[in-house]
Amino acid sequence: MNHLRRNEIQLYFAYPEQITDSSLLRRYKSLLSDDELAQMPRYYFARHRHQYLVTRALIRSSLSNYYPVDPVAWRFDKNSFGKPQIGQPDKTLPIRFNLSHCDGMIVCGIVRDYDIGVDVEDSQRSTRAALTSLSSYFSTEEIEALEKLPTKLQKQRFFDYWTLKESYIKARGMGLAIPLRKFSFKFHADKLEGISIHPDLGDNADDWQFWRIPMDGRYRVAVAVSSGSSEFKLRAVKSVPLQSNDPIHLNFI
Repeated sequence: MNHLRRNEIQLYFAYPEQITDSSLLRRYKSLLSDDELAQMPRYYFARHRHQYLVTRALIRSSLSNYYPVDPVAWRFDKNSFGKPQIGQPDKTLPIRFNLSHCDGMIVCGIVRDYDIGVDVEDSQRSTRAALTSLSSYFSTEEIEALEKLPTKLQKQRFFDYWTLKESYIKARGMGLAIPLRKFSFKFHADKLEGISIHPDLGDNADDWQFWRIPMDGRYRVAVAVSSGSSEFKLRAVKSVPLQSNDPIHLNFI
Protein backbone atom coordinates (compact mmCIF):
# COMPACT_ATOMS: atom_id res chain seq x y z
CA MET A 1 0.00 0.00 0.00
CA ASN A 2 1.44 3.37 -1.03
CA HIS A 3 1.20 6.60 0.93
CA LEU A 4 0.25 9.72 -1.00
CA ARG A 5 1.51 12.90 0.66
CA ARG A 6 -0.66 16.01 0.58
CA ASN A 7 1.92 17.86 -1.53
CA GLU A 8 2.38 15.05 -4.04
CA ILE A 9 0.75 14.37 -7.39
CA GLN A 10 1.02 10.87 -8.80
CA LEU A 11 0.65 10.42 -12.56
CA TYR A 12 -0.07 7.06 -14.12
CA PHE A 13 0.68 6.71 -17.83
CA ALA A 14 -0.75 3.75 -19.74
CA TYR A 15 -0.14 2.81 -23.37
CA PRO A 16 -3.21 0.83 -24.43
CA GLU A 17 -1.73 -0.38 -27.70
CA GLN A 18 1.00 -2.15 -25.71
CA ILE A 19 -1.51 -3.99 -23.49
CA THR A 20 -2.71 -6.96 -25.51
CA ASP A 21 -2.55 -10.01 -23.21
CA SER A 22 -5.96 -11.65 -23.52
CA SER A 23 -6.04 -13.00 -19.97
CA LEU A 24 -5.20 -9.56 -18.58
CA LEU A 25 -7.90 -7.94 -20.69
CA ARG A 26 -10.43 -10.44 -19.38
CA ARG A 27 -9.45 -9.43 -15.85
CA TYR A 28 -10.01 -5.80 -16.80
CA LYS A 29 -13.46 -6.58 -18.12
CA SER A 30 -14.36 -8.40 -14.92
CA LEU A 31 -13.82 -5.12 -13.01
CA LEU A 32 -16.39 -3.12 -14.93
CA SER A 33 -19.75 -2.15 -13.51
CA ASP A 34 -22.94 -2.94 -15.40
CA ASP A 35 -23.06 0.65 -16.63
CA GLU A 36 -19.51 0.47 -17.91
CA LEU A 37 -20.14 -2.86 -19.61
CA ALA A 38 -23.09 -1.26 -21.37
CA GLN A 39 -21.03 1.80 -22.34
CA MET A 40 -18.07 0.02 -23.92
CA PRO A 41 -19.85 -1.37 -27.04
CA ARG A 42 -21.10 2.13 -27.86
CA TYR A 43 -17.63 3.03 -29.10
CA TYR A 44 -17.62 2.44 -32.84
CA PHE A 45 -13.95 1.63 -33.30
CA ALA A 46 -12.30 -1.38 -31.65
CA ARG A 47 -9.29 0.71 -30.58
CA HIS A 48 -11.57 3.05 -28.67
CA ARG A 49 -13.34 0.16 -26.95
CA HIS A 50 -9.94 -1.15 -25.97
CA GLN A 51 -8.87 2.28 -24.74
CA TYR A 52 -12.02 2.57 -22.63
CA LEU A 53 -11.39 -0.83 -21.06
CA VAL A 54 -7.79 0.00 -20.15
CA THR A 55 -8.84 3.41 -18.81
CA ARG A 56 -11.40 1.92 -16.43
CA ALA A 57 -8.88 -0.66 -15.22
CA LEU A 58 -6.25 2.05 -14.78
CA ILE A 59 -8.29 4.25 -12.47
CA ARG A 60 -9.38 1.29 -10.33
CA SER A 61 -5.94 -0.24 -9.97
CA SER A 62 -4.38 3.20 -9.33
CA LEU A 63 -6.79 4.08 -6.52
CA SER A 64 -6.29 0.67 -4.94
CA ASN A 65 -2.60 1.51 -4.56
CA TYR A 66 -3.62 3.91 -1.77
CA TYR A 67 -6.59 2.22 -0.11
CA PRO A 68 -7.27 -1.42 0.84
CA VAL A 69 -10.10 -1.62 -1.66
CA ASP A 70 -10.43 -4.37 -4.26
CA PRO A 71 -10.30 -2.74 -7.72
CA VAL A 72 -13.70 -4.23 -8.56
CA ALA A 73 -15.29 -2.42 -5.60
CA TRP A 74 -14.72 1.11 -6.88
CA ARG A 75 -17.78 2.84 -8.28
CA PHE A 76 -17.92 6.30 -9.81
CA ASP A 77 -20.49 8.99 -10.25
CA LYS A 78 -20.37 12.53 -11.64
CA ASN A 79 -20.85 16.02 -10.33
CA SER A 80 -23.53 18.27 -11.79
CA PHE A 81 -21.22 19.22 -14.67
CA GLY A 82 -20.27 15.64 -15.51
CA LYS A 83 -16.85 15.40 -13.84
CA PRO A 84 -16.17 11.82 -12.64
CA GLN A 85 -15.62 11.32 -8.92
CA ILE A 86 -15.56 8.49 -6.41
CA GLY A 87 -19.00 7.17 -5.52
CA GLN A 88 -18.18 3.96 -3.65
CA PRO A 89 -17.00 2.54 -1.36
CA ASP A 90 -16.75 5.97 0.31
CA LYS A 91 -17.28 9.26 -1.51
CA THR A 92 -15.70 11.17 1.40
CA LEU A 93 -12.23 9.70 0.83
CA PRO A 94 -9.68 12.55 0.73
CA ILE A 95 -8.44 11.72 -2.74
CA ARG A 96 -9.13 13.31 -6.11
CA PHE A 97 -8.41 12.02 -9.58
CA ASN A 98 -8.71 13.03 -13.18
CA LEU A 99 -8.32 11.15 -16.44
CA SER A 100 -7.41 12.05 -19.99
CA HIS A 101 -6.69 10.04 -23.11
CA CYS A 102 -5.90 10.31 -26.77
CA ASP A 103 -4.98 7.66 -29.30
CA GLY A 104 -1.98 5.84 -27.86
CA MET A 105 -1.87 7.24 -24.32
CA ILE A 106 -3.96 7.42 -21.15
CA VAL A 107 -3.08 9.62 -18.18
CA CYS A 108 -4.51 9.40 -14.68
CA GLY A 109 -3.62 12.05 -12.08
CA ILE A 110 -4.20 11.45 -8.37
CA VAL A 111 -3.80 13.90 -5.47
CA ARG A 112 -5.04 14.32 -1.90
CA ASP A 113 -7.62 16.99 -1.06
CA TYR A 114 -6.98 19.35 -3.98
CA ASP A 115 -8.80 19.81 -7.28
CA ILE A 116 -6.83 18.33 -10.18
CA GLY A 117 -7.18 18.33 -13.95
CA VAL A 118 -5.04 16.55 -16.54
CA ASP A 119 -5.05 16.63 -20.32
CA VAL A 120 -3.03 14.78 -22.95
CA GLU A 121 -2.98 15.49 -26.68
CA ASP A 122 -1.13 14.02 -29.64
CA SER A 123 0.84 16.98 -30.97
CA GLN A 124 1.36 15.25 -34.32
CA ARG A 125 -2.32 15.36 -35.22
CA SER A 126 -3.54 18.02 -37.60
CA THR A 127 -4.62 21.38 -36.21
CA ARG A 128 -5.59 22.94 -39.53
CA ALA A 129 -9.31 23.15 -38.78
CA ALA A 130 -8.78 24.38 -35.22
CA LEU A 131 -6.32 27.07 -36.27
CA THR A 132 -8.99 28.61 -38.52
CA SER A 133 -11.44 28.99 -35.62
CA LEU A 134 -9.26 30.04 -32.71
CA SER A 135 -11.93 32.26 -31.19
CA SER A 136 -13.86 29.09 -30.28
CA TYR A 137 -11.03 27.92 -28.04
CA PHE A 138 -8.81 30.78 -26.93
CA SER A 139 -9.00 34.26 -25.45
CA THR A 140 -8.23 37.37 -27.48
CA GLU A 141 -4.87 37.70 -25.70
CA GLU A 142 -3.93 34.10 -26.46
CA ILE A 143 -4.89 34.44 -30.12
CA GLU A 144 -2.83 37.61 -30.51
CA ALA A 145 0.19 35.99 -28.86
CA LEU A 146 -0.18 32.87 -30.98
CA GLU A 147 -0.43 34.80 -34.24
CA LYS A 148 2.75 36.75 -33.43
CA LEU A 149 4.78 33.55 -33.32
CA PRO A 150 6.63 32.23 -36.36
CA THR A 151 4.44 29.78 -38.27
CA LYS A 152 6.68 26.82 -37.37
CA LEU A 153 6.11 27.48 -33.64
CA GLN A 154 2.37 28.07 -33.76
CA LYS A 155 1.32 24.42 -33.73
CA GLN A 156 3.29 23.63 -30.58
CA ARG A 157 1.97 26.71 -28.79
CA PHE A 158 -1.54 25.73 -29.87
CA PHE A 159 -1.14 22.46 -27.95
CA ASP A 160 0.32 24.32 -24.97
CA TYR A 161 -2.78 26.48 -24.77
CA TRP A 162 -5.16 23.63 -25.53
CA THR A 163 -3.87 21.24 -22.88
CA LEU A 164 -3.48 23.92 -20.23
CA LYS A 165 -7.00 25.23 -20.78
CA GLU A 166 -8.46 21.72 -20.70
CA SER A 167 -6.59 20.90 -17.49
CA TYR A 168 -7.94 24.07 -15.85
CA ILE A 169 -11.62 23.59 -16.73
CA LYS A 170 -11.39 19.93 -15.73
CA ALA A 171 -9.83 20.80 -12.38
CA ARG A 172 -12.58 23.34 -11.77
CA GLY A 173 -15.03 20.50 -12.36
CA MET A 174 -17.21 22.61 -14.64
CA GLY A 175 -15.93 21.72 -18.10
CA LEU A 176 -17.17 23.95 -20.90
CA ALA A 177 -19.56 25.71 -18.55
CA ILE A 178 -16.49 27.93 -18.06
CA PRO A 179 -16.15 30.26 -21.08
CA LEU A 180 -12.77 29.55 -22.64
CA ARG A 181 -12.28 33.21 -23.56
CA LYS A 182 -12.52 34.36 -19.93
CA PHE A 183 -9.14 33.04 -18.83
CA SER A 184 -5.75 33.32 -20.48
CA PHE A 185 -2.36 31.71 -20.18
CA LYS A 186 0.67 33.93 -20.58
CA PHE A 187 4.06 32.96 -21.96
CA HIS A 188 7.39 34.69 -22.12
CA ALA A 189 9.26 32.98 -24.94
CA ASP A 190 8.62 29.32 -24.08
CA LYS A 191 8.18 29.85 -20.35
CA LEU A 192 4.69 29.75 -18.87
CA GLU A 193 4.30 32.85 -16.70
CA GLY A 194 0.84 32.11 -15.33
CA ILE A 195 -2.87 32.47 -15.82
CA SER A 196 -5.19 35.48 -15.74
CA ILE A 197 -8.83 34.85 -14.83
CA HIS A 198 -11.79 37.14 -15.44
CA PRO A 199 -13.52 38.21 -12.19
CA ASP A 200 -16.76 36.68 -13.49
CA LEU A 201 -15.28 33.22 -12.92
CA GLY A 202 -14.90 33.74 -9.17
CA ASP A 203 -11.41 32.31 -8.98
CA ASN A 204 -7.95 33.40 -7.85
CA ALA A 205 -5.11 32.91 -10.31
CA ASP A 206 -2.58 32.73 -7.46
CA ASP A 207 -4.21 29.53 -6.18
CA TRP A 208 -3.15 27.52 -9.23
CA GLN A 209 -0.10 25.56 -10.30
CA PHE A 210 0.41 24.20 -13.81
CA TRP A 211 2.90 21.83 -15.42
CA ARG A 212 3.65 21.11 -19.06
CA ILE A 213 5.15 17.70 -19.79
CA PRO A 214 6.34 16.43 -23.20
CA MET A 215 6.11 12.65 -23.54
CA ASP A 216 7.71 10.35 -26.11
CA GLY A 217 8.38 13.09 -28.63
CA ARG A 218 4.74 13.47 -29.65
CA TYR A 219 2.41 13.82 -26.67
CA ARG A 220 1.85 16.96 -24.63
CA VAL A 221 0.47 16.67 -21.11
CA ALA A 222 -0.76 19.46 -18.86
CA VAL A 223 -1.55 19.19 -15.15
CA ALA A 224 -3.48 21.75 -13.12
CA VAL A 225 -3.93 21.79 -9.35
CA SER A 226 -5.73 24.29 -7.15
CA SER A 227 -3.05 24.31 -4.54
CA GLY A 228 -3.17 27.58 -2.62
CA SER A 229 0.35 28.11 -1.28
CA SER A 230 1.40 24.44 -1.32
CA GLU A 231 4.32 23.44 -3.51
CA PHE A 232 3.80 20.10 -5.20
CA LYS A 233 6.05 17.31 -6.35
CA LEU A 234 5.05 15.21 -9.33
CA ARG A 235 5.88 11.53 -9.61
CA ALA A 236 5.05 9.28 -12.52
CA VAL A 237 4.90 5.63 -13.49
CA LYS A 238 4.26 3.70 -16.65
CA SER A 239 1.39 1.46 -15.66
CA VAL A 240 0.06 -1.84 -16.90
CA PRO A 241 -3.03 -2.06 -14.67
CA LEU A 242 -3.05 -5.02 -12.27
CA GLN A 243 0.44 -5.95 -13.42
CA SER A 244 3.17 -3.33 -13.06
CA ASN A 245 3.98 0.30 -12.24
CA ASP A 246 7.45 1.28 -13.38
CA PRO A 247 8.79 4.70 -12.33
CA ILE A 248 9.54 7.11 -15.15
CA HIS A 249 11.38 10.43 -15.20
CA LEU A 250 9.39 13.51 -16.15
CA ASN A 251 10.79 16.41 -18.15
CA PHE A 252 9.07 19.74 -17.62
CA ILE A 253 9.00 22.68 -20.00
